[in-house]
Amino acid sequence: MALYVDSALLDEVAGACEALPIQGVTTNPSLLLAAIERGQRLGDVDVLRELLRVCTGRVFMQPSADTVEGLRAAAERYLAQDPARVVLKLPMTALGVQAGLALHAAGASVAFTATYTLAQAYLAAMTGAQWVIPYFCRLRRVGADASERISGMAGLLARQQPDTRVLAASLKSPADVVEATVAGAHDVTAPPEVIRALVHDPLSEQAVAQFTRDWERAGSALAQGG
Repeated sequence: MALYVDSALLDEVAGACEALPIQGVTTNPSLLLAAIERGQRLGDVDVLRELLRVCTGRVFMQPSADTVEGLRAAAERYLAQDPARVVLKLPMTALGVQAGLALHAAGASVAFTATYTLAQAYLAAMTGAQWVIPYFCRLRRVGADASERISGMAGLLARQQPDTRVLAASLKSPADVVEATVAGAHDVTAPPEVIRALVHDPLSEQAVAQFTRDWERAGSALAQGG
């Protein structure tokens, strides 16, 4: 299982990779735009170079174009930065599948994003994808059973193409992370605040507070006894 941080904001990613068990970074055009709107004035390739620097794991980058040739050209720009660590997030469309076939044949790591159905997951696996990326909360918002969908994808892939993994995205809370993984997701990606929230529970905090009080009392008892 791998835990990825879903962000293109460099300071945010660097802090998460330093403090949390992060195996890599996932990005997309919307996250790149959000980083620009928060004051980060870097283009996509510059962001990729910096993400590779501040995080030691994989970096998922999503090329954007309206032709197969355009997708491949954008993908090659990303791969040129570090072909061993860059994963290409391709759209689950006819154009994306065609580009994915060529990129996989050339040795690139490929993932298909916005994968909503089992049929799409099957086709992605047959294309050579190492990951399919379903959007958990988006599935839920349109009335689908997100856990059932992920479970179905995981089961299909286990039987047909076990080298392809389910990477659950669009996770908005620790409960979503747990639900997606229990359903069968191999990996998850979430915003830094969601990953940080995984550590918190009132019972844990109460227990630690009690340990602290008892430790202080133990020290006082020893001091008085001496």
